[in-house]
Amino acid sequence: MRLRLALGIVLCALALPGPWASAQPSSGSAPIVLGQLFQIRSQAMSETRSFQVHRPGDYDVSNARYPVVIVLDGEEHFQHVSTTVDLLSVAGRIPQMLVVGIPNVDRYRDMDSTAAPGSSAFLKFITDELVPKIDRDYRTGSYRILVGHSDAGLYALYSMINAPTVFRGYIAISPAFGDNRELPKTIAAFLEGHKDPSLNADLFMATDAGTGQPLSGAWELSSYLQDRSSRVRDLRFTLRRYPEETHSAIPLRGVYDGLASIFEGWEVQDPFTLYEQGGLTAIDKHFATLSARLGFEVAVPEEALFTTFTQLEGRKRFPEAEQVIKRAIESFPDSVNAHYYAGRLYLQMGNRDLAVASLKKALLISANDPASRGLLEYMKVDANTLVPEVHVAGKDLAKFVGGYGTSAVVFEIVQRGDKIVGKTSQSEYELDALSGTALQYSGNNAYAGSGTVSLRTDDRGRVTGLKFQNGAELAKLK
Repeated sequence: MRLRLALGIVLCALALPGPWASAQPSSGSAPIVLGQLFQIRSQAMSETRSFQVHRPGDYDVSNARYPVVIVLDGEEHFQHVSTTVDLLSVAGRIPQMLVVGIPNVDRYRDMDSTAAPGSSAFLKFITDELVPKIDRDYRTGSYRILVGHSDAGLYALYSMINAPTVFRGYIAISPAFGDNRELPKTIAAFLEGHKDPSLNADLFMATDAGTGQPLSGAWELSSYLQDRSSRVRDLRFTLRRYPEETHSAIPLRGVYDGLASIFEGWEVQDPFTLYEQGGLTAIDKHFATLSARLGFEVAVPEEALFTTFTQLEGRKRFPEAEQVIKRAIESFPDSVNAHYYAGRLYLQMGNRDLAVASLKKALLISANDPASRGLLEYMKVDANTLVPEVHVAGKDLAKFVGGYGTSAVVFEIVQRGDKIVGKTSQSEYELDALSGTALQYSGNNAYAGSGTVSLRTDDRGRVTGLKFQNGAELAKLK
């Protein structure tokens, strides 16, 4: 079965001009930018191809490396995959990721899942040209996911056995097995000859309300993979059927559930229960196992430690709570919350000196932190004798104003009255002065990060750049 996709205009929220613009935008309007559209000359295909890129909201103020999701049929699915990735990552279900869409030129020519191994020009374009370019141009990690629907879902399965080292995750949504009835047997033959634990892949396959060959092909492949998983641990497989969804509507749910399945364990909803099974060792083991499965390090998140700490604190298991908060401070030494929690704990344990010392450390990171100052006030300690409260006049904030980046401006600080805000192409940040040379930034939308940023100056006191808490550095360009 071949799904005839609607003719997709690759808008990608790029505000491209065109005849569909029936009215002029109102005064003061601005485009909502979801991603960027690029072109690359493909030697493998002897043609110019387009690709789309959506970056995480904090990309410009981070030095992190990100997993990559590559989306086939980009003109149809790039937008909803990008927003789903953002939604799930901000909810803590999956990591932040780069999303790359590949719009079609000749869909049925390119996605030929019957092509002999090594003969697919489209796969060569993806693996030998597009993936290396994305790796050169962006801070990518080693984990890549390929997403495809219908014939593209079939092609994702074809890619799994023809380029097994390029992708680690596959989301195959309603694969059109009617177009290649032999593919389940081909996959089985390949995997039987490649019982390699280093494959370490995740495959999520979804089927819709349809019956016939697409469903029977999915069941055939699923039956083999389920049996194989009991013998070989190199491929983790999930099949989910959506009998209420049509073939055209299933991609939205398939992508959401596929990402959640691949990154199962990324979010620990109840870390305290995990702690009760074996202490911090059990939490460490959970994330070590997840890291081994995904092939990159997944650190124990700050929130998991804080949740465990507050549960222990509430149960007055203070020695255990102390060990957990010490671990949090060791892992996140610049966390205001970690030092505040330590101060609160030591006060309950009757160690006033350690409580004051911990709260002072919190204020040294964020001088105006209201929780730490409030607790010191409760203890009848003048916080200003430890760390003076900071009040930076609007005129003194002007030194921060400007555009920052490496070769082009990616972070701009503007002044609005007696306040300043930071802006990237995708996010806006609230900035609060910690001193005349340091700021605390926090995102005022769901997908922006937070932390501290400090000025870099030359020997004459002129601002030359910014350094973010996570290590990212930007030069002042204007």
